[in-house]
Amino acid sequence: MRRLQRILFTLLSILVTGLSHSYAPLNTDDAGTTAKGSNQVEQYFFSILQVGQSNEGEDSISSGEDFNGIGDATGFPFTYARGLTDNSEVSFSPTYYLAPLGNFSRVGNFTINYKHRFLGDGEKGLNLALKPSVILPAGVTQQEFGIGNAAWNYGATFIASQFWESAELHFNAGYMRTPYNNNYVVGESTDPKRTNFYLISVAPVWKLTPHIKFALDVGMNTNPNEPDISLTMYGQVAVIFSPDKDVDIGLAYQRNANNFGVAFGEAGPYTSRVQLGVTYRFD
Repeated sequence: MRRLQRILFTLLSILVTGLSHSYAPLNTDDAGTTAKGSNQVEQYFFSILQVGQSNEGEDSISSGEDFNGIGDATGFPFTYARGLTDNSEVSFSPTYYLAPLGNFSRVGNFTINYKHRFLGDGEKGLNLALKPSVILPAGVTQQEFGIGNAAWNYGATFIASQFWESAELHFNAGYMRTPYNNNYVVGESTDPKRTNFYLISVAPVWKLTPHIKFALDVGMNTNPNEPDISLTMYGQVAVIFSPDKDVDIGLAYQRNANNFGVAFGEAGPYTSRVQLGVTYRFD
């Protein structure tokens, strides 16, 4: 039982939530910003499952929700965004974890993002934006059990978006500096972790009807576990239903693996993630 707990705790070494999406449920962000003086909230549920992997040294990494370790996890990520100007916003994102369990606060991953669009209007044509991010230090006990790093994490994402009448194309390239307090273990493991984290992703989005969008999201990022291979790849499919202009309901399925073949359905060990949630905009 003790070994099972240690395996589950290792799952939650949180590294790069600052690079996570605001175009829920996609990992890849868009260059749009919340309207000046308006607000946006996103409440999602995710379930991460390890498939075809042993419990001996293989990691279940899920790009976008920023988990690495061995085992499964569930949680409720929440994001609040406020439009500051016509081309900038600030957002705050904590996550409440249902699993794994342990002697630590279930709320963590406190992230502050600022997004500034320096080209485009956020709705048509080519748009470019930059999103610097800061992740607040976790408690020492949270780091020991694998929930966050007990040090400041920081970085930035470059965002390019192209908007057409019936389609969109989004590109992200990001870097995070992810140190941890090396006086304490991370997820009850003494294995070294990378502290420089890079990602790149692209997401085409099609407007099937005025109320329904279909998206693919493909990317790769640095594997946070230093002894392992350097990159992990993912493929995601998503559907976004918008009953009106202020509400989006999103559903997505994602697979992470050591190569794109497995990530897109070939046989082999992978990590799956299902997400379901809602986005609501208000003044």
